[in-house]
Amino acid sequence: MSEENKLAENKLIILYLLRKMDVSLSNTEICQFALERNIMDYFVVQQYLSDLTDSDFLEAYSENGTTRYTITKEGSNALSFFQNRITGWLKNAANDYIKNNLTRIRSEYETSANYFPEINGEFLVKCDVFGIDGSQIMEVDVTVATKNQAQLICSNWKKNVNSIVAEIFNVLVKE
Repeated sequence: MSEENKLAENKLIILYLLRKMDVSLSNTEICQFALERNIMDYFVVQQYLSDLTDSDFLEAYSENGTTRYTITKEGSNALSFFQNRITGWLKNAANDYIKNNLTRIRSEYETSANYFPEINGEFLVKCDVFGIDGSQIMEVDVTVATKNQAQLICSNWKKNVNSIVAEIFNVLVKE
């Protein structure tokens, strides 16, 4: 395979992965896919993500200090037109990654917990739950006295979000 064809195929597999996942992926998640399967090295992945973003095939945005990528309409159209250029083993590698990681990635994406320092020295903690369509289902905001408390709340929210949300709903609908 020529170097030009390999370059195109690697860019296409990134688009394929994002479209099949149907959620935004972090830079780390895309690198994990490529590196674990020896498809591309870290620097090549970074170059392709930059190229795809510059070409408007991907949209990059920052969330909690992490760069996340989504496929654009243009990227999806290009993938539809050139998807047959992705070799079978590479599609299988992407499909295996999706099968093994989709539930974990979606659950991480559907919840967030962050804290922000307030002017008075306290910390505002914002905890959210989102639906698969990205709509916000619940937001809990709490002000705490210390950074340690804020970090603990964020950690506990991420670990126990299902039971916390269930308990909140149970209390709210109790007669």
